[in-house]
Amino acid sequence: MNEARKKFNPDFRPYKFKTAHEQFFCPLCKTERAFSLGHKLSLKNYGQIIIVTLFTSLFLYPFMGFESLYSFFAIWTAFEISFRANFRKEIPCPHCGFDASWYRKDIKIARKLVDEFWQVKAQEESEEVEKALPQTSEIPDADNVDGQAYF
Repeated sequence: MNEARKKFNPDFRPYKFKTAHEQFFCPLCKTERAFSLGHKLSLKNYGQIIIVTLFTSLFLYPFMGFESLYSFFAIWTAFEISFRANFRKEIPCPHCGFDASWYRKDIKIARKLVDEFWQVKAQEESEEVEKALPQTSEIPDADNVDGQAYF
């Protein structure tokens, strides 16, 4: 029984990530993490782009003719931007705030972001503690409450 307690790690996830694109451990807090999305478009996404382009061209054909097929490039750009933005949202660790993309660019900024993450987290925890504690107006005055003492 004691051996099981020693081996227990609360940061370890006992389940597999569904459709994980890449699994890894956070280098700062050593928590198991995974990306559910890649930063590149797949064949399925290109198929979606083509279908959206065809429908867009169908509606724009009366106004633009075959030039409406150039909407492919605008739709492709929108898909790329949205995929990369979603991927960027997954990079920072939700447990410690470490962002590998900023670490590759500038270590000082990465340290600053981790410090800000912990300051915000500490502030949120202190606000939760303050909400859990009773307010001073709720605590009766021990000396004089309606002329009676509580002793």
